[in-house]
Amino acid sequence: MKLNQLEMLIHLAEVGSVQAVAERMHRTQAAVSMALKNLEQEAGFKLFDRSGYRLALTQRGQQFLRQASEVIRQNQRLQSLTQQLRTGAEPQLRISYDYTCAPAVLFPALQQLQQTFPATELLLSGDSQLRSLRKIRDGEAELALCPWLPVFRQYGDFETVRVRPFELLIVVAPALLQQAGLVDSAATHPAAKKNAIKVSRQDLLDLPMLIPQNQDVGIDLDIILRMPGQQRIRVNDSITQRELLLAGMGWGIIPGDLVGDAIAQQMLRPIDIPGFINQVNLEVHLVRSAERLAGPAERLIWQYFSGARGDTSSDTSGEY
Repeated sequence: MKLNQLEMLIHLAEVGSVQAVAERMHRTQAAVSMALKNLEQEAGFKLFDRSGYRLALTQRGQQFLRQASEVIRQNQRLQSLTQQLRTGAEPQLRISYDYTCAPAVLFPALQQLQQTFPATELLLSGDSQLRSLRKIRDGEAELALCPWLPVFRQYGDFETVRVRPFELLIVVAPALLQQAGLVDSAATHPAAKKNAIKVSRQDLLDLPMLIPQNQDVGIDLDIILRMPGQQRIRVNDSITQRELLLAGMGWGIIPGDLVGDAIAQQMLRPIDIPGFINQVNLEVHLVRSAERLAGPAERLIWQYFSGARGDTSSDTSGEY
């Protein structure tokens, strides 16, 4: 049995089709089908139930999958250990951050890393939505900074540590509400800027709603929050969403960190929709794969946050 055959089996259990496995592993569909067939022949019993529309694992196949997953994890750990023994600290440390999370929270830890491991090159990349988790899952980054929900564990074997709170607010440009005749000038007076403007769901139906495109790991705010609004403007990053909000192009839900200054200057105002979720409180987590051994540079970053806050990982989560 070959490791790539076991990897194909694991991917098949996740995505449910040979074609999807072929796309994920950059192989032809015929090559994946043949490899899985050979794996089943080597096993000597049926791994797959082919009676349905999609391939499904038999009961024995499920047992085989659990052990195959452990073999792959052990191999990844062995490769990580080999790299560390050969080179010492990692030559590169790849960190992905969600655009909704200001990366400045990482800077003190990165400064310590520069002093301790000056030869380690840092590669920071911003990713719209939550694609950073896919990078961790696919081995394209060692660490990710992103909003966290427990449901994300179904997309990979992750370890996490809480970094800070994360707040989503529903906001709008006061001028847009005035143009629509939904508020009078008193509601937007500077003396009232700390208070949310009350607007009904029905009133918002005629205003465009600015909303992020579907999350890459299956989170759709449109479905979860069931927001009103007939017109949609979808954007793939929160920075663009902020600019559209400031331009009075619509109302929307956005990270509080990105609009705190605009709210203070009354360029944007929180809105209160009776009978509707007006605020979402989550947490920003640092995420890594549980399937590989961390190198010294990665461990330094991880320990900075787990040690400073003392609340590592696995089950901490925000709430709606």
